[in-house]
Amino acid sequence: MGGGGGGHGEGGGDFRTKVWSMSGGPYCRPKHWRRNTAFALFGIFLVCVPIAVKSAQLEQRPHEPVRPIPSQMWCKNFGNKEY
Repeated sequence: MGGGGGGHGEGGGDFRTKVWSMSGGPYCRPKHWRRNTAFALFGIFLVCVPIAVKSAQLEQRPHEPVRPIPSQMWCKNFGNKEY
């Protein structure tokens, strides 16, 4: 019933060296991982800060909030009754 070898089950070596995974496998220690992590965090920071600044500029509240909202601390137009 099938079989025929094909190299399966032979050798008895460590199969983990032949398995590919996106994270790099069981022995993952990429070169310059600290530098690459710093680059990634810096890129995220560069993208998120302008978005947060623009969000604070555009924020409007037509009604007084029931509870304090953290963005009230940095939103310049909160408290103005012009909106």
